[in-house]
Amino acid sequence: MNVSAIVSAYYAEIFLKQRLENLLAQAPQPEIIVIAQRGSKEAEIVKNFPITWILTDGIPTIYTAWNIGILASNCEYITNANCDDLVYVGSFKEMSDILDEFPDVALVYGDNDVTENDGFGVAYLKQRPGGGFNELKQRCFVGPFPMWRKSLHTKYGFFNEHYKVCGDYEFWLRISSHSENIAHLQKSVGMYMMRPDSAEHRNRDLAESEKREIQKLYRDIVIK
Repeated sequence: MNVSAIVSAYYAEIFLKQRLENLLAQAPQPEIIVIAQRGSKEAEIVKNFPITWILTDGIPTIYTAWNIGILASNCEYITNANCDDLVYVGSFKEMSDILDEFPDVALVYGDNDVTENDGFGVAYLKQRPGGGFNELKQRCFVGPFPMWRKSLHTKYGFFNEHYKVCGDYEFWLRISSHSENIAHLQKSVGMYMMRPDSAEHRNRDLAESEKREIQKLYRDIVIK
């Protein structure tokens, strides 16, 4: 399994240890790259694990942190590993196997369970739709557990650090507007924590504003 898991570890002290243990339990293990603030409690936590860590002087946006991790990656495939989520054992391998078997697939994503408390009890299953560029222009259906080819960043650039909440949505639209294929694994690959204080939910106005800006950028693009 040739996968780098990028962990942006800011404001994540209470989740980080459990998340790293979760990633290390995957078989085979992914390359784990954590980006954390120098001198932080998160930086102290990561030093106890057999992983790669990169320390920043300040607190960057999540997409800046992802870009730092991608540049440091030694693997063919990338996945973001949010600190308050958990991936199920075997999911990374299933997703990377799809990318191995189908070279025309640029990105793969799965369904996910949702929890509404810190105990990670399942509240409901989020069954995500499939689709391509035209569907993606209407809404971001990829979800919190994507895996994509690192080579896409050589072809199309990195995540746009202008965005604070919806930069992943813009990148998915960017690659699919060039006819890159997105595959849907129709099973739950992990547990997403629905937190009102997460970046997405505490900045709903910003998220909506960024979403509209991104959709406007791609609205008039038509591909065959």
